[in-house]
Amino acid sequence: MWPRPGGFFTSASPSPAPQLGGVPGFRDLLPLEAEILREAQESLLGEMRRWGYRHVITPLVESMDVLDVGLGIEQRRRLFKFTDGRGDVVALVGERTVPVARLVAGKLRAAALPLRLCYAGPVLSTDEGRFQQRRETYQVGAELVGASGPVADAEVIALAARCMEATGIRRYQIDVGHAEFFKGIMDAVKLPEEVKAAVRTALAARDFVALESLLEDTPLKSAEHELLLRFPALRGGAEILEAAGGLVRNQRSEAALSELARVRELLVAHGIGEVVNLDLGAIRDFDYYTGVIFEGYGPDFGRPVAQGGRYDGLLERFGRPAPATGFMVQLDLVSEMLTRAPRPPALPRLDAALAWSGPGLSTALRLGSTLRLFGMRAVVDTESRSTSEANAWWHAVGAANLVHCLSDSVVAWSATGQRTRRLPPEQVAARLAGGVS
Repeated sequence: MWPRPGGFFTSASPSPAPQLGGVPGFRDLLPLEAEILREAQESLLGEMRRWGYRHVITPLVESMDVLDVGLGIEQRRRLFKFTDGRGDVVALVGERTVPVARLVAGKLRAAALPLRLCYAGPVLSTDEGRFQQRRETYQVGAELVGASGPVADAEVIALAARCMEATGIRRYQIDVGHAEFFKGIMDAVKLPEEVKAAVRTALAARDFVALESLLEDTPLKSAEHELLLRFPALRGGAEILEAAGGLVRNQRSEAALSELARVRELLVAHGIGEVVNLDLGAIRDFDYYTGVIFEGYGPDFGRPVAQGGRYDGLLERFGRPAPATGFMVQLDLVSEMLTRAPRPPALPRLDAALAWSGPGLSTALRLGSTLRLFGMRAVVDTESRSTSEANAWWHAVGAANLVHCLSDSVVAWSATGQRTRRLPPEQVAARLAGGVS
C-alpha cells in the first residue's frame, strides 16, 4: 500500500504558518533604523579610538561562574540562563563591564595599566522593562582600567559627552553623582538591612510614595527622615554641593562631595561645564559602582542614553585589584532620538543604478566594479530591461544616477534633473568618480 501524500516522513496536513512577528521583546531592525544604528556605532567607536581606547570583542555567552562573581543577585535573576552540551550553566550577557573585567584579569593580565578599552554588542535581559519593553538592546562602551581619582573620572565623563555629540545629538545633559554620598547616608541611619535595601530600590525608581510609606514605619529622627525625603531633589549646579554639605554629618558623604567638586572643575577644563548637572540623588541599579556615577540625556528624552561610573572593587573579585571607571551608550535610544529629530537621518543614497539590456551585461558588471573601487555605492540590475523599465527601476531604488548599459561601448547616462546622454562607459565612470555632472 502506497503512503498517503506527504510520504513516509512528512505529515499529510500542512504545517501551521510561522509567526512572522518574532519573539516578544525582540525585534527586527528595518533598513533605516539598522543604518542609523550602524552609523552611530561606528561614530562612537571612532570617537573612543581618538581618545586612545582600543576595541575588544567579548562573547555574548558567559559562564555563570564568572557572572556570579561580578553581578548581584537581582542582576543575575534577569539573565537568560541555559545548560550547554557539557552540562555547564551559561548565560547571555546582560551588560559588558563584567566580561571586560574578566578579560583584563585573565588574557590581559600582563598588560600594563592603565588600559583603555572599548566594545560594542548586544545585551539581553529577561525583564522587558529594563530596556523599555525590549529584552535585547545594543550598546557601545568604554572602560578605563587602572586609573583612579578625579582626572580619570572626568576623562570618561568628557568622552561620554563627546560620544553623544559624535552620534549627531546636539542638545544633551550629563547628570553627575557619587555612589558614596548615598552609602554614607545609609551608614549614618540606623535601619535594618532589608529596610535599607527597600529604601534604595524606592530611591532608584524615584518612587516617592513608596519611600514615604517606608520611612513612616521606621524610628528615624526627624532630621534623618527629612534628609531621605529631600535626597532625590539634590540636583543642580555647583551650589548644590554646599547645600548638601549642610545636610550630612558623615565623612563618607563629605568626601564624596569634595571629589565631585574637583571632577566638576575638570569637566569645565574639558569644555563641557555648561552641559553638566550635579545629581546627588542618583542611584544606579548595579551594585559594583563605588564612586562618581553619571547619566547622559538627550533633548526631551526621559531615559538616559549613556550611563557609567567608577567601580573600583570589581577587578579585585577576579583576582587583579585595580581601580576602574567606564560607561556605555544605548544605541537603540540613540537611533530612536535621531529618528524623532526634526530632520531625521536618511538612508545612504546609492550613487548609481546600473541597468543593462542584452549585450550590456558585462559592461554593467565592469562599470559597477570600477565605481565601487572609487568608494561609490553602485547596484547592478539582475535582469535585462528596456529604457522605460530601466527608468522605473532607477526611481524604485532611489539612486542619484542611472547608467543603462546598451553595449560594450555605449551607455545611456541619466542624472536627476538632467537630460540623458550617450557616452562611452569609461567617460561615465571618470565623470561620476570625479563628481562631474
